[in-house]
Amino acid sequence: MHETASRYGVVTEFRDVEALCFKWQVEAPDGGLPPYEQIALGSLGRLADDLALAARGADGGFAFSYGGGAFEAWLGASLRGLRLDALERNYRDAIGEALEAAEASGTPAAAIARSIRGGLVQTCEIVAFPMSSHWGATLFLVFARERTSKHDLVDAIYRATDGGLTTLAAVHSGRDIVDFVIVSLNASASRLFGGAERDLQWRRISEIVPAWMTDGTFERFAAIFRSARPDTFEVSHRSAEGGARHLRLSAAPMGDLVGVTLTDVTPLKAREASFRLLFESNPMPMWVHDPQSLRIMAVNDAAVAHYGYARERFLRATLLDLYAEEEWPAVKIAHESPANRRPSDRIWINRTAEGREIKVQNYAREIAFDDRPAILLAIVDVTEQREQAARIAHLAHHDPLTGLANRALFRARLTEELQRLDNGAASLCVLYLDLDGFKDVNDAFGHPVGDRLLIAVAERLRETLAPGDMVARVGGDEFAIVQAGAGASEADRLAERIVSAASVPYEVDGHVVTVGASVGVSVAPIDSGDADTLLKNADIALYRAKADGRGLHRFFEPEMAASILVRRTMEADLRHALAAGEFEIYYQPLIDIVTNRIVASEALLRWFHPMRGSISPNEFIPLAEETGLITPIGEWVLREACREAASWPEPIGVCVNLSPAQFRSRSLVQSVLSALAASGLAPQRLELEITESVLLAENHANLAVLHQLRGLGVCISMDDFGTGYSSLSYLRSFPFDKIKIDRSFVKELPENQECGAIVRAVAGIGQCLGVATVAEGVETHEQLARLRAEGCTQMQGFLFSRPTPAAELRRMLKGDGEIWTKAMSAA
Repeated sequence: MHETASRYGVVTEFRDVEALCFKWQVEAPDGGLPPYEQIALGSLGRLADDLALAARGADGGFAFSYGGGAFEAWLGASLRGLRLDALERNYRDAIGEALEAAEASGTPAAAIARSIRGGLVQTCEIVAFPMSSHWGATLFLVFARERTSKHDLVDAIYRATDGGLTTLAAVHSGRDIVDFVIVSLNASASRLFGGAERDLQWRRISEIVPAWMTDGTFERFAAIFRSARPDTFEVSHRSAEGGARHLRLSAAPMGDLVGVTLTDVTPLKAREASFRLLFESNPMPMWVHDPQSLRIMAVNDAAVAHYGYARERFLRATLLDLYAEEEWPAVKIAHESPANRRPSDRIWINRTAEGREIKVQNYAREIAFDDRPAILLAIVDVTEQREQAARIAHLAHHDPLTGLANRALFRARLTEELQRLDNGAASLCVLYLDLDGFKDVNDAFGHPVGDRLLIAVAERLRETLAPGDMVARVGGDEFAIVQAGAGASEADRLAERIVSAASVPYEVDGHVVTVGASVGVSVAPIDSGDADTLLKNADIALYRAKADGRGLHRFFEPEMAASILVRRTMEADLRHALAAGEFEIYYQPLIDIVTNRIVASEALLRWFHPMRGSISPNEFIPLAEETGLITPIGEWVLREACREAASWPEPIGVCVNLSPAQFRSRSLVQSVLSALAASGLAPQRLELEITESVLLAENHANLAVLHQLRGLGVCISMDDFGTGYSSLSYLRSFPFDKIKIDRSFVKELPENQECGAIVRAVAGIGQCLGVATVAEGVETHEQLARLRAEGCTQMQGFLFSRPTPAAELRRMLKGDGEIWTKAMSAA
């Protein structure tokens, strides 16, 4: 019993649906919808294959954004970007019914879709789960899976019926027969005549069945008596209860008597009518053929449509005209005895009218057709099913996007080649490569363009290889190559060709995109004779190639492993640091140049390792961004900085830096909201600092997030201004509250006139836009004097204060600005 599903009116035979309903119920807030991230993201495992994602478009209609493999196979279409109304009606109506119901009720809703495939009616469960999303629209996770119950459509149509037996004697008037009298009858006959045996015996037919005297039955009996020849015929008969029956009479003369067998064929007549109805209108291709001659005796409309023959041509054919020539001996053997015609899992090859081969399963029943033995054959076309099975087998060893071998097949091939080394082969090489700049392509143009770029790269790699070499896709933008029978010199040449070929610009969907390739190489048996170790060593060499500048190739050297170990150790320590409380936030004040007072303080993360001591942010921040740890670390910094700022004696601002990686998590707005709510800090006191790289990557999406943050009341600052690509265009695209001039322009003041001109220009832009301008890295009184003269409004640097612990900042704030007065006056 699926209790949770039943609560929403969802009737299902799948435990997966119950699990989804339970997860939806757990994650749903009171009176609301569960977040999309909690339901559709994460580890869905095999269940993801049966799921699709849909939402209403701007025109009010539903459209899909994602579909699992099984879901798309069921519909026979790719779902990405497909509108619901583009589907066939049976799919469209059922899925639409579930989506509409889920939208109206705000709870999971179910529907049933039916389809006909290969002559079989399939039933599929549809369940739609409404979800909330950070961008406002309601999303729907749609589950679809066919039920496994099967129905045998070819039943035994004819069954044995009870038979009656009676003996009649002729009643003469002179030489003429005027009636027949019942001499004897059995219980079955008495039931058919509608009386007890003792009451019917010795009575005349004209008394018991008067209708037989006028409907021709009496004349047939008289003719049998006179000709002494048997006869079989059918008559209509009304039972004692008044019901119409059909009887088959088989009469034979026995001296001066006539023996008659009465068979009630009423059920048979009804079944014949049902057979005609089932046979003619059945969506499964069916025909009736003669078991001896193999000639087709009857064919239904479904078979005519499926095979493409005209009905007249079908009825002139034999089975040998429909089956492939190589199947003829087996067809003949199958008809030599009834035992050979039993249903089996054998797949037969048939040919359609246009000569196309199809694979079918046969389901045969022996029947009587037009009073002759015949075979009713139902056909199930499994061509698509077999092709799908072949595709699944292919996908088990190949990458579905590029068609290259996957990691499993690559490893099997590498192991096979290594075994050849044991048998005397010279050497082989493993090349491990990934694309330089691929992430930037995804960020700038979206994942569809990235996918098509991977396909193009895969094709170039195929063209680069020699016959016998194998290339596999083993990760997102990672590829591996096994170069059989090759040594270091051959691998060196191949790596150079790969780096060169991969760097040629690609044209993808109207975009010209450029990526590079870095390659690591390991050689067997020199570096190892083990498949996993060779791959690991090639990966280590790849890491060295990327560290040396990218667009290069490097061969594995044993000392490389040490540097990798250092990096991986730091990564492991970094994962532990947050839980272990090894992070601390230091604060560096921002000073208003007019009032000489602290107006804000920037939160700067510090890592105090228990063994290595203080680790520079320049070392661990890039690693945190690369591994994705920046998201939980950034959320902790937000919470701690807001909590600390709420305790300050002065209501000054707190500045928190945001990494571009945090924008990719799509939970940034919620993290800011949670930090403000937990601390009670006023939103206007929180300043979020971003660099131009945030707007360079996924410009439109990140701009939308920035506007959401601005809508909360927090301030947004442009950090490191002037060091990026198109700073002025970004100032136009978003209303920043503050511009921070990068320290690289400040440190050369006042001597460098070009830097002075840049600072003057930025300060002027700030005045025109009505936003504050902050000079970073102020270390001397001369720099301060020049910045004041150029019109900067705020300062930050060692001249005022180095980054300090929170307690020291609180002491400074209590000092009421006396520390800053001396510095400002000296300037």
